[in-house]
Amino acid sequence: MPVLDFTIGADPEFVMKDGENLIYSGDYADLNDDFGMDGSGVAFEVRPKPSKDPIKVINNIYNIFKKEVFYKDNFLKYKWIAGSYTQSSEEGCPLGGHIHFGFKYHGVSSNIIMDYLDRYLGLVSLLIENRLDGKERRECGYGKASDYRVNDHGFEYRVVSSWLTTPYISAAILCLAKTIVYEFLNNSKFEWHLFTYNKSIFSSFDVKVFRNKYFPVVWKDITKMELYQNYKPYIDLIYFLVKNELTWLPKYDVKEAWGIYDTKKRVIFDSIDMDTIWIRNV
Repeated sequence: MPVLDFTIGADPEFVMKDGENLIYSGDYADLNDDFGMDGSGVAFEVRPKPSKDPIKVINNIYNIFKKEVFYKDNFLKYKWIAGSYTQSSEEGCPLGGHIHFGFKYHGVSSNIIMDYLDRYLGLVSLLIENRLDGKERRECGYGKASDYRVNDHGFEYRVVSSWLTTPYISAAILCLAKTIVYEFLNNSKFEWHLFTYNKSIFSSFDVKVFRNKYFPVVWKDITKMELYQNYKPYIDLIYFLVKNELTWLPKYDVKEAWGIYDTKKRVIFDSIDMDTIWIRNV
């Protein structure tokens, strides 16, 4: 049977804030296709070119950031925020990290693949998001179990909050997503431990029960997947955060986490390549 490979892409969201006030993406008519606005005109969206290699997608995101602030250096004055939800002085804004998979279903039921993604990616991501922010996002109607949309290239999985917080987190989430779906498409004999859960768990999530009872089983399955060894240095960050009960939010904002900042009114870029800031397991 031929290997079924596929591209992975995304359109993660983030907001810019000036103090407690949101900077509305809809106020900028000259945004590019790869750096645009969400449907509400509040959050910004990054739309990297898809690739079969998730790490190339991360580098594409960095290059989009770099290009955009070169032409709009006023964006560097603001705080950039990703994650699940942010509150301004006027309104709240839920944030999504939609992941795009570039393949058709090949006769597979969409309900089956969403169940796999929910258990091995969606629920795991809930363990590392900010609890209150995640609850606020889902109460707004976003990020519920098996949330997906079919599009021209394949489909997008819409459960996960915005993982754009750091390049490390972005790499971990995209590599895990690629690993899970690749296994699903190519290994019909893989022993998935599809524990029973009520889909309302995404709204009333018992962190302690899932972390102690189900996560060890889920993680053991993940480590047996074929692509896990390829992406182990990236994916293992998730394990570290879960076991240490940490969130995916750093102590600094998105632009700083990605190495984009302003010094003496000039745009300065560190040379960021994923291979130089986190050595890939080759």
